[in-house]
Amino acid sequence: MKKISSVVVKMAVVFVAIFSLIIAANAGNISRSQNTSQRMSAPVGFYANITFNVFEGDGCGCVPLREIPINATGRDTDHSATGLTDENGTCILGLEYGKTYRVSIQAADHESVLFDFVVIDDQAFSFHMKVIESSIPVYSFIQLILHKILALKQGILS
Repeated sequence: MKKISSVVVKMAVVFVAIFSLIIAANAGNISRSQNTSQRMSAPVGFYANITFNVFEGDGCGCVPLREIPINATGRDTDHSATGLTDENGTCILGLEYGKTYRVSIQAADHESVLFDFVVIDDQAFSFHMKVIESSIPVYSFIQLILHKILALKQGILS
């Protein structure tokens, strides 16, 4: 009887030891998978190349605009980037994946561009800037005086 109880006790100890090893191994796998998912969900320092092409005109008549400033300001990150278009009207900025940026493009005598977007991959944007047209005729001071004199003269002669 003592022999049977000592065998049962030894089997129980072995069973508890194996069970403890299985629990410890599973705990290690869970901890490792949590660390991996945390690293994958927060990619810090990964940047996409965002290409901006800036032109004037439409269709085949469009020409690249050079030295146009492009500003990208992070909406949900402290990262921002600025650059100037090259001779082809192209500017490439490195922006963080998964972050939202507000982009502004301003060229003299052209309507401004302002938009928000989320960086999901290397992306390209093309803009055909519209020239601001002046609807007010520009006259010199002398032209205005001559125009008034002519109007008065016509009024007197009538």
